[in-house]
Amino acid sequence: MVSRCIIAAERKRTWNIPHANCLAILLISFLAPQSNSFASEDRCLPSLDKPLKTGLSTTNYLPDELLPLDRYVKEVGERLVASIDVDQQEFSFHLIDDHTVNAVADRCGNIWISRGMLMHLNSESELAFVLGHEIGHVLLKHGQRRDLRRGIRSAVSSVLAGLTSATGFGRYERKKSFDEVGVLVESGKFQEEELQADEAAADYMSKAGFDVNGALNATELLKNQEYFEFKRARLEEREPRVNKQFVASHPDNDERYERTRDKIKGFPRGTETKQDRNAFVAKLEGISFGPKGLSGIQRGRSFYYPRLGIKLSLPVGWTRRVEAGERRVLTFSSSKNDATFTLKTAGLKARVPLEDIVQQMGFQIREGKALTIGGMPAYLGIADRVDTPFGTRPSRLVLLADQRKGILYVGLGAGQFDLKRIAADGDFIKIIFSMERMARDDFQDAKPLKVQVVRAESGTTFESLAAASDLPNYALDQLRVINGLYPKGQPEPGQLIKIID
Repeated sequence: MVSRCIIAAERKRTWNIPHANCLAILLISFLAPQSNSFASEDRCLPSLDKPLKTGLSTTNYLPDELLPLDRYVKEVGERLVASIDVDQQEFSFHLIDDHTVNAVADRCGNIWISRGMLMHLNSESELAFVLGHEIGHVLLKHGQRRDLRRGIRSAVSSVLAGLTSATGFGRYERKKSFDEVGVLVESGKFQEEELQADEAAADYMSKAGFDVNGALNATELLKNQEYFEFKRARLEEREPRVNKQFVASHPDNDERYERTRDKIKGFPRGTETKQDRNAFVAKLEGISFGPKGLSGIQRGRSFYYPRLGIKLSLPVGWTRRVEAGERRVLTFSSSKNDATFTLKTAGLKARVPLEDIVQQMGFQIREGKALTIGGMPAYLGIADRVDTPFGTRPSRLVLLADQRKGILYVGLGAGQFDLKRIAADGDFIKIIFSMERMARDDFQDAKPLKVQVVRAESGTTFESLAAASDLPNYALDQLRVINGLYPKGQPEPGQLIKIID
């Protein structure tokens, strides 16, 4: 009946049955429990030891440091599968070299967990819960059901768009709007499926002999990350950076925690000891922290750019902001994102005064002067009417000439609310006058941040660890989050803990 409604609307732009009845049939079909219509279709990603592509945006060839962890993930996943009835379903497990906290699965049983997720876990039972959750999605055939709902939603949107718009562009816009409404309506089903996968994972853990308390700990990790992001957003006076589609499709983390706690009440507890948890944490030694492949390293307030051999210091709260598609532009932001400093490079024209280069670039300069910064010729001034991330604004400008390498650095600082004056000019001046060539010892400090595992002693606190940390901002909170002790926990003597160095 659904197909007749769709065909009638598409071919004749009229309804063959009463309008309200057909719409009701479509909506009922959209919201009703779904069959496994797509179960036999081949929509799977290749099961490879080093998968080429997943839903995560990353190059997935693993560095040597991650190969032992990749094998370990496989061992834990295979132990889960060996203890449950999978009804001929095959599974493969892979580690992805990606800093985001995520795990994904496809309908064919290929399951991936990111480096970022693994780094945040603190026991083998927590890893088992994450993998068990993805196994649950596969065995409960959530992928097929979501595809069927997506197909019906798209068909409904096409019909309604065709009936309410005569032009091609208008039809596209209407279809897009109806699709968005459909996703919102469908979010309840997504959330219930996530809860079903949580409950299935707890079952699998219990059958495989894992400590089911790991299910609670892993769920609490999600809560802690959410709380930390909302705290940052409040301090930085911005909206929380959350994926709206993810939020719509996933249940509230407090609800997940309560449902998981109720699920495992009658389960026998495992025997995971502090030594077992220490053994798991020890495996994480040397994992890279944060995104890879960036053109520069920030350690604390120092920023190093080894490829060009230059360094600078950032004011308190400032950090590197990675902009998509801007590999040759460095962007630094204030803690409240109301001021930015960008640094670009260009070829240095021999024997051309910097004042002339400024004019050739088209800047309208006031208060300009030539000086020396970091032993290199420089030109400093205020450029009026510059295109900035905040619109057309006055900007603090610096040109810095590295005559040894033939490189011209062009720095611009701007604020969100500036009109004539530059509110954050003091910060821009600090950045500019800190610029200098890297010394030999600086190249040693310019290595990427990694996870280091240390043993807590009597009196060890996260406050003392944060004070010595090279994390740029929120070191105390980040150390507690990755060690599962957010917001106020402290390590116990003898406990292995993760730091970032």
